[in-house]
Amino acid sequence: MRFKNELCLVGFLVLLMLGTTSLIIEGSQASTEQDIQFKVIDWGDHSGYLEEAYLIVRTEAEWAEVWEKHTALCMPKTQCPKIVVSKNMVICAFMGQRPTTGYSISVERIWTDGERIHVEIAKYSPPKNAIVGEVLTYPYVFTSLERTDLEVAFRVTEEDGTVNEYILPEFPMVTFALVSFMVLSAAMVALTRKPRGNHHNSMI
Repeated sequence: MRFKNELCLVGFLVLLMLGTTSLIIEGSQASTEQDIQFKVIDWGDHSGYLEEAYLIVRTEAEWAEVWEKHTALCMPKTQCPKIVVSKNMVICAFMGQRPTTGYSISVERIWTDGERIHVEIAKYSPPKNAIVGEVLTYPYVFTSLERTDLEVAFRVTEEDGTVNEYILPEFPMVTFALVSFMVLSAAMVALTRKPRGNHHNSMI
């Protein structure tokens, strides 16, 4: 009977912990939302990235690799911009192939809620009456911002106004619950074993 009561107590504590954590996360998101300053490193309409892609660069090796592919079709190749990766990171947005000139992609806003970095990106097409060159283009934009290890979520507004979101895995609540339950269960086992040991000693 005592074991059953303690098991119920463990279950209650786990639920209470999860509920409290959820409230803390929601409160944190509401109270810490703020814009992040960023700088456009480079932008244009010709890139070696022929497909749509969104990348976060946090190391010199990654930056060199991205720039190498980006400039693969450039002759002569342009020098890779210097980035101090110990202080900054780079957000790379590639629009993919477009049929003419006049298309562009830009980073509109970067902000954080304390849990993730949110990057708002917009794609633009040329006006209907615009004079454009009949040549394939691959618009891109590179921006730098202060380095952080927070996960990054992209919110992309397409040329037609539709919005697509690319969200990285959220806070692992299931894993947290399992770990919490294991810790509390271990504590419960320790508590239930102690009285048994005392009872055995009293019999001796």
